[in-house]
Amino acid sequence: MKAFLKKTAIFGLTVLAYFSATSIYNYTIDPYGIFGNRREFKGLRPNEHSLKTNYVLQNPNMFNSFLFSNSKGGVLHVNQLNTAESRWYNMTYSLGTPEEFYKSLLLFLENDVQVDNIILAMDEGVIYERTSAHENDASRKFVNLQENKIQWEFLFLPISIKKILGADLSKKYIEHDIYTDGNYYANNAYETDCRLHENLEILDIPDAVPIHPLDFSSQIEILKKIKLLCEQRGIKLTFLVHPNSYENYISSTERRIQFGYLLDVLENNGFELFRPYGSKVLGVSPCYWLDKHHYTKNIGDIILNEYSQYWMNRAIRQ
Repeated sequence: MKAFLKKTAIFGLTVLAYFSATSIYNYTIDPYGIFGNRREFKGLRPNEHSLKTNYVLQNPNMFNSFLFSNSKGGVLHVNQLNTAESRWYNMTYSLGTPEEFYKSLLLFLENDVQVDNIILAMDEGVIYERTSAHENDASRKFVNLQENKIQWEFLFLPISIKKILGADLSKKYIEHDIYTDGNYYANNAYETDCRLHENLEILDIPDAVPIHPLDFSSQIEILKKIKLLCEQRGIKLTFLVHPNSYENYISSTERRIQFGYLLDVLENNGFELFRPYGSKVLGVSPCYWLDKHHYTKNIGDIILNEYSQYWMNRAIRQ
């Protein structure tokens, strides 16, 4: 009996020590930013969904224009679009979905955040990413930080050595600027003055066997809700289609074809889409791509310049 009690006590103390260590680590290091103890996120991905949404709610008069996107939109430095009337914030977060964007927009409006302009950026994640998959994902689930309660589940997440050590500054890394404009800042991403000796390669989409389209009804329904809400509230809305890289296209051709079908269906349903590169794909180079999925600020700046012209032309047409 004594031996059993001794083993039980040792086990209990071990468990207590482990959870004490994880809770102290997670509260002190605050890798996801949930406890408000971390303000800088260099090379680490915090829970941007929560941090950005709550930052806007805490500062309802600071911004009136918003970019919603998955991680591809982080290098679209929308503060470049600021005017005397428009103050932009980049609501990009990892694997963000239109359903989440819609809920954030509703939350803004319900809490008296002035919303004048929205850019909603899309890629094939519109079809394949599920909001329900984020409910138990510490880096992507929405946590209402306005509520005065301890987020217990974040205290006991496993300790991450990577998050303790921080970013390897000798490699490409992203700085997540939550508390200024929401943009991503890609450090060490490409060579200095690479525009002097690199050209952006614009290519035709590779030939592929047509595939029967998926059922896009649920995706179209949520996009229609966003469109209708913006029309009712007098919000200027742009649906932006992210450019795609050649390497990414050929590595998952079926997904890209299905996304192309979705865009066709949207246009047939009266959606006006802003497609900076049309149906072309882009060659990968260190000047223009961080990897085959994510483009750099060089492309982002081109897109924003075209966006400004797009709005001018749209105003003239109307």
